[in-house]
Amino acid sequence: MLLSIPLFAAQSSNETYTIWGRVVDHGFSPIESFSIKVFEFNIITNQKKIIQDFKVMDNNGEFLIKNLKSETYLIELTVQNYTRYNIIKTVGNKNESVGEIVLQNTW
Repeated sequence: MLLSIPLFAAQSSNETYTIWGRVVDHGFSPIESFSIKVFEFNIITNQKKIIQDFKVMDNNGEFLIKNLKSETYLIELTVQNYTRYNIIKTVGNKNESVGEIVLQNTW
């Protein structure tokens, strides 16, 4: 019985999580193309380290960030002609949502 406890603890530390959301414009129409940068983020020191950088093409404006550890992340969304959007999200012991993100035009 005692031998199974360390094995279980080792398996749970390898677990990964996801963050998902949806990007829309001020009229709540989906934004179909945007870039996402994901940083590991230290809240105390404000230091960040980029871990993912990718483009999203989705007709519904939906995105999924995969393979995350239980940590705090800074997520940066960039869309041409729209304001840049940043959010800090802590992933705990479950998958997380940032909900619907509404961006404003810059022109």
